[in-house]
Amino acid sequence: MKLQKAEKLKSGAYRIRLRLGGKTIFVHGATEAECRRKAQTIKAEHMSGKVTQKVCPYTTKEAIDKYIAAHPKLSPSTVKGYEDIRDNVFKSARSLKLDSVNWQSAIDSDTHAPKTVRNAWGLISSVMRFCDLTPPQVALPQMVKKERQFLDEKQIGTFIAALRGKKIETAALLGLHSLRRSEILDLTWDDIDLERGIIHVRGAAVIDKDGKLVHKSENKNASSTRDVPIMIPRLRELLSQGGEGYIVNYRPNAMYIQINRECKKLGLPEVGVHGLRHSFVSLAYHLGWSEVATMRVAGYADYQTMRKIYTHLSEQDRKKDIGNMESFYKNFQ
Repeated sequence: MKLQKAEKLKSGAYRIRLRLGGKTIFVHGATEAECRRKAQTIKAEHMSGKVTQKVCPYTTKEAIDKYIAAHPKLSPSTVKGYEDIRDNVFKSARSLKLDSVNWQSAIDSDTHAPKTVRNAWGLISSVMRFCDLTPPQVALPQMVKKERQFLDEKQIGTFIAALRGKKIETAALLGLHSLRRSEILDLTWDDIDLERGIIHVRGAAVIDKDGKLVHKSENKNASSTRDVPIMIPRLRELLSQGGEGYIVNYRPNAMYIQINRECKKLGLPEVGVHGLRHSFVSLAYHLGWSEVATMRVAGYADYQTMRKIYTHLSEQDRKKDIGNMESFYKNFQ
């Protein structure tokens, strides 16, 4: 029986695309052989006219566990996230068979934030497809758009001046160079090339299901593996001191807490670690960097994400321009 070649996914699992009766069906398997066996069975049943009602023998909890086990290349933080969803979201569905749950009712009765519910449904949909079930059409809660806090060019100057000599200084300055929290925590002294003025971003440190920090060689995505120029003289000065092992030794949440503590003292927006990354984008926009240049240094994989930030910043400038014009005309009243 002729089938398309099984596609290996980033997770390590396999997928075959079938086109049956004018519909596209994706068949998943932990191995290529398992994926092909499933696809052959489904295609044979279709060709013979046999209609098989798919039945899932697993509860929602068991199905999520099977899905996690079949994807051994998932990062520790992703596994932790999936297990958090399994244990805390759609609790009424955990002990029910995956294919017997009224998912719209489960979604409507869940009390978590809209983003959490939407993320949980994304996992459930993937698990259902993994079990050869078709996810139902559901209505998900609307998300209220929340703008990410960041420091503007004047606030950045105030912030870095106040940090001088403090323990959090190096971590914060790395954040202002666009590095994510996971990238800051994985950075070693061997990743610093002072002669060329380069920070080699080559890995990430994430929290596993046991709350331990795990270092991995892969970044969030391919574009995140990048070389970042050292642009703040004070950071070059700090890095020139040298050392061994990891440059920043912090519990992940400790960085967030200390950065916000300093921001609060200064009367600045409490941006946390990720807000410093957005502050880098804000400053790049202010200095006239192109979106392509900003994406390259910051390691954005999605142009749309970058575009949303730049569009937000340009809207702020537009409002400022309107205000300036209004002020101009007030002189003629």
